[in-house]
Amino acid sequence: MRRLLLITIFAIFTLGALARPYRVEDIPNVQIENRYCFTSNPDGILSREAVARIDSICYDLRHRGIAQTAVVAVKEIRGGDVFEFAYELFSSWGVGSKSDSGIGILLVEQEREIRFVTGYGIEGVLPDAICKRIQMQYMLPYFREGDYSSGMVVGVEAIRAVLNGSELDAGGNDDYQEDDTEAIIGIFVFIVYIN
Repeated sequence: MRRLLLITIFAIFTLGALARPYRVEDIPNVQIENRYCFTSNPDGILSREAVARIDSICYDLRHRGIAQTAVVAVKEIRGGDVFEFAYELFSSWGVGSKSDSGIGILLVEQEREIRFVTGYGIEGVLPDAICKRIQMQYMLPYFREGDYSSGMVVGVEAIRAVLNGSELDAGGNDDYQEDDTEAIIGIFVFIVYIN
């Protein structure tokens, strides 16, 4: 009986620790361990298939030198200020730091918010109005049904469709030669509430 009680207490504390809101430094940067991974999904909000598809699209954009993209889906963040969190997170990861060609996408399930963070080098082709249209037309219909996987995949596919053939698509191949340690310069962020 005593052993069962100890196991129960341990399980409660372990689950409680896992359910804590994330700080920026708690979000795993999957690129550190595997340069072909671009989606951090520590709470399993997105399916494995969705993560694989998103990673494939993000790799294509990066490999061709169009954009450096990172996608994060979490249940909850510490502080609740998604704007500050997204800015700090993608800056600390150095997404698009050298060329200002970064795109960060943050989904916070509990806040019912998704944010796109774009660098100056992307804003001419992917301005706030187009980002909002992608969210409203492609992503939110799925999100409202609780299907974050499909919504995120179609959103990232729509971003790639906009960038393909744009002035950024020079048919290049960066082969990950760039050093991604500097902070993002000039970030435009906007918000769409998921209702």
